Amino acid sequence: MSPANVTSSQTGHPLPRVPKAVEARIFHGALAHSAWTFRGTRNRTFILVSGNGHIRLGSHEVPVSGPAIVWAPSGETGSITFDAGTEGAALAVPDVILGSAMPSGAVFAQVREAISRPILGSRLTTQEARRLAGTLSIIEQELKADAPGAQEVIRHHLALLLLAIWRLANPGAERKQPSPRAIVRGFVHLVELHIRDHWTINEYAGALGVTADRLNSAIRRATGRTPMELIHSHLISEALTMLDGSGLQIAAVAEALGFTDPAYFSRFFKRITGISPRAHRAGAVVRRPSPETSYAAWP
Repeated sequence: MSPANVTSSQTGHPLPRVPKAVEARIFHGALAHSAWTFRGTRNRTFILVSGNGHIRLGSHEVPVSGPAIVWAPSGETGSITFDAGTEGAALAVPDVILGSAMPSGAVFAQVREAISRPILGSRLTTQEARRLAGTLSIIEQELKADAPGAQEVIRHHLALLLLAIWRLANPGAERKQPSPRAIVRGFVHLVELHIRDHWTINEYAGALGVTADRLNSAIRRATGRTPMELIHSHLISEALTMLDGSGLQIAAVAEALGFTDPAYFSRFFKRITGISPRAHRAGAVVRRPSPETSYAAWP
């Protein structure tokens, strides 16, 4: 695939490289039956334009007839078999790439909820099935061509797929508020994506579909700290990694972390750690977050 230093046209930050683990395939009326086995390491979707098959997912076994969609989130194990003559498309994508394609904004929490559950052959119109198969076909072509900008094109079409799955989950119906655990997990995911964009707490809350007070309450109960304290902790962790593991100038570290003013970054670093970035580089000891409250240990 293309070099890993391609940047997003929206944020200017490096995009994660599309790994070989992303696979897309169009199948057109094979003479023999075709089968896939999945072990839970990647998210799987199958678009049936026409034909029939059989799905086994965990303890569930159901027939499926096109036009229809099958969605198996990562962690789900099973298999799917299609009869000879079936027409459609298949996609396998790991969480790290799917996460980078997640839409932000007010629908984020709803899309995340929708893709967390399997879809075992929901009916589509023929037009919908052909459109979604076309989306997967474009991803297949981009993976094969590996042309400049392929990562952006793939993520764009993955986002369209995620929104289509969300729409199939009937977002117009009244929905329950996300659970505290779902809020915490969603917050962790958004921080990973937007740590360098310096979002406000209101922006994180809006993307999760909750109030800032509810976000604050959920994070405090889960971690004993405020959302902003955890964001700052993660920023400091990123800064320490760069200061310790690279030869970047402090101004370059500040820029990489989304700070437009290196002096402000130095003040922020000193306020949280007690010493300046320069002093840290000179050998001063910085007290790292404890295992109980470190970002990696969040629920």
